[in-house]
Amino acid sequence: MLWGTDAMGHFWGLCAFALFFLNDYNDWQLSKRVLKGCFPVGGMLLAIGTAMELHWGTAPVTGGLRWLVLAVGAGFLGLLIYTLFFALSVEDAYARPGERRMACTTGVYALCRHPGVLWFGGLYLCLWAAAGLPLWEAALFSVLNIVLVIFEDRCVFPTKLEGYAAYQATTPFLLPSRQSIRACVRAN
Repeated sequence: MLWGTDAMGHFWGLCAFALFFLNDYNDWQLSKRVLKGCFPVGGMLLAIGTAMELHWGTAPVTGGLRWLVLAVGAGFLGLLIYTLFFALSVEDAYARPGERRMACTTGVYALCRHPGVLWFGGLYLCLWAAAGLPLWEAALFSVLNIVLVIFEDRCVFPTKLEGYAAYQATTPFLLPSRQSIRACVRAN
């Protein structure tokens, strides 16, 4: 069925990423307060679309191991929420589009410049393994997330975050290094 539950889940997920891009473009170029809701609405659409895509009966991991993988996924979700809403000032990061602010370089942001991508990828891998999220969809949304942070890292953050060039010079983009892991541990 073309517009069954699966197609609608895909659609909401793709709409979510369109809103995430619009949110960042607004921060970079437009500075329209009316568009500041793009990020939270996108987050809700992604959660709804993902939930619509879960097919528990097709999950490759079953039994007791399923619960372990789901617990790991819950850990990744907790890290993602912490990284996006508690490690950063929500007011600075999301409520005032277009305004310059300081780059966050400590805590989980000492690990790499975009640690949320790691947690997102881990969460979606767990959802595939234990909840039957289609693997291609987990991969697609993870790739879209990487494309989003490339846009942020190259266009948005250098113009909006003070000290971002120095942060880029000292902190890995996505994959933590031995030095960045030490910096993250020291900061916590």
